[in-house]
Amino acid sequence: MSRSGCWRPVAFRRRLLLATLVAGQTATGLWLFAGTLPEPAQGWAVPALMTVFGVLFAWIGLGFWTAVFGFVALRRGGDPWSLARATPHPHSQAGSLPATALVMPICHEPVQRTLAGLRAIYQDMQSRGEIMDCYVLSDSQDPEVWLEEQAACARLCDELDAHGRLFYRRRTLNLNHKSGNIADFLRRWGRLYRYMIVLDADSLLTGDCVRRLVLLMESRPQAGIIQTAPRLARADTRFARLQQFANRCYCRLFAAGLAAIQLGDAAYWGHNAIIRVAPFIRHCGLRRLRGPGLFRGSVLSHDFVEAALMGRAGYEVWLEPAIGGSYEESPPTLADDLRRDRRWCRGNLQHLWLLATLGRLRFAHRMALATGILSFLASPLWLLFLALSGYVASMPLAPSPALPGILAGGSTGSAGGLVLIAMTALLLFGPRILAVVDQLLAGRAARFGGTVRLWMNTLVETILALVLAPARMLCHTGHVLGALMNLKVAWQGQNRAGHTRLGFGLRQVVLPLVAAAGVLVLVQLHAPGLTPWALPVVAPVLLMPCLARWLSRPAAPGLWLRVPEDTATSSLLEAADSAPPLARRWQDLSWFEQAVLTPHQPRFTPPRQADMTGRKGAALQALVDRCVSGGAAALGNSERSRICDHPGALAELHRHAWSAAPGTPWRETLHRLAQAIREHPPEQTKAQPVTYEQPLCLDTVS
Repeated sequence: MSRSGCWRPVAFRRRLLLATLVAGQTATGLWLFAGTLPEPAQGWAVPALMTVFGVLFAWIGLGFWTAVFGFVALRRGGDPWSLARATPHPHSQAGSLPATALVMPICHEPVQRTLAGLRAIYQDMQSRGEIMDCYVLSDSQDPEVWLEEQAACARLCDELDAHGRLFYRRRTLNLNHKSGNIADFLRRWGRLYRYMIVLDADSLLTGDCVRRLVLLMESRPQAGIIQTAPRLARADTRFARLQQFANRCYCRLFAAGLAAIQLGDAAYWGHNAIIRVAPFIRHCGLRRLRGPGLFRGSVLSHDFVEAALMGRAGYEVWLEPAIGGSYEESPPTLADDLRRDRRWCRGNLQHLWLLATLGRLRFAHRMALATGILSFLASPLWLLFLALSGYVASMPLAPSPALPGILAGGSTGSAGGLVLIAMTALLLFGPRILAVVDQLLAGRAARFGGTVRLWMNTLVETILALVLAPARMLCHTGHVLGALMNLKVAWQGQNRAGHTRLGFGLRQVVLPLVAAAGVLVLVQLHAPGLTPWALPVVAPVLLMPCLARWLSRPAAPGLWLRVPEDTATSSLLEAADSAPPLARRWQDLSWFEQAVLTPHQPRFTPPRQADMTGRKGAALQALVDRCVSGGAAALGNSERSRICDHPGALAELHRHAWSAAPGTPWRETLHRLAQAIREHPPEQTKAQPVTYEQPLCLDTVS
């Protein structure tokens, strides 16, 4: 048995040490904090304040000590108990890997950018002699999106000569979101593969990373999931560059620490990971929640739960940050980041129900679910802490607060208060300092522009993180309240290109703005002495629209928060960024109009789908008749999709459109098509528009 086979006692000792350090630090903090409270303070507010302080102090301590574990592991040259180091480096001949599928679930994503990434992955694997089956699994419902997906996949299949390797499928019934999409794939084709590598729409994996993951799985039969630590890439805006710098500078430390503490009980992050298919099918199926309100319906944050179920079945889940070549993207703007957090918040809070109802989960996986929950509950707890601190400080006979933030209400200049301030600063900023020191000791400073620039950029990132923190606190508090009230959360594709309308950004911060202004007015009216301590929290929120707008602007690579990719760009990233468009529609025509005027029938479409008889045929004929008389605008998205999904209905509409009488909507559409052809003849266009007179050049699975 390899050394990693007896990792559980090591993991137990490390977790016990972590718990001891966090508990000791929290007890010390509580003792110091109690000494800073004003003598006359009493009643229910004091124990409540102490309790909230203890939870939050333990929370920030957990992050600090995780970074310390990572620093120690990296200074030792890596964790000797990690799977990547404990398992001898596996080798195999090119093209001899077991059956593995690359699976990319998408839903209303930017088509060209997403499939350009998939093309780069496929070409990188191809250059190394490895070709795997790739599945694009669409949940898109808007025909303007999925028709482009279908056309782009067809062109991609032709360009890569990937017939029989690249498959596109669109679900018409979107049950259980992403986890349901993966489950649908596994029910249909899971038996064909030993492993699957799950990608997000913004995922990029090098061929070497893919190969390494498969070979590690082969060498470790007990492993059910191996998760990489993705690096952020393709950051075009200032906000995205801010996230990318933090990821590239600090996350090496945190990932190493997490991996050292969790070992074979790690979490799964939903993408950029390899999964052993058979046990995943057998043990990781997710039932719909049957609790009240929030705890009813689909499991949104499915990844942590699937890791817990895999662990319950006796399989290991590993986080391997040492495996390079794994990339993802950051939301380009603050508004997009907050919108994603709203969905994550709802999903993580659902884990409260799962913790109560799922039995026999390993303790480490229960802790992973609990920390995911607390990552969002921490925001309302911080807000509650500030409110309780202000209340205690405003009690009669209580002296004016002299210690900012966490020490509001304390005695002026007390030694205990100063020590507590120093401890808090160490816990908050210590991981950043350790991360920079690690980069310097590892000789990586030049990748960030040199030692001085690395420290300066760290300072800039820290200041901006502190400025953004109050807005995040208020927004996340709103997300928690919205989830507890079971407010609906839209499930749709993310903005990845960096273009955000001003109105959209304002909608994300309007409630925090109103709340911050209201708090400032109340404090000034009822406790004006606390106004100086409220301003550092309130002022950044009031300035948030301007700051968010500024951060959403394009960033100059190499000038704004320099990262290693500025000087040593991966060939994979270059290929994804320089890829030409895969499919274009005629100018001034929608994808639906183009599909009607140049119809296609995907191969392997069962003949019965073209039948226009019976009740279904009559309903489709009614849609066709309405579209013939009223044009594309006469139908809604779902109705257009029904026509495009049915070859018979599409052919019928095509015949009527081409024989449309003068003055009708389709005659006007034909004029627009003719004009587009005259202005941009196909032979003069670099990327030819997709022609549908021939069968779709894609092995579409149905």
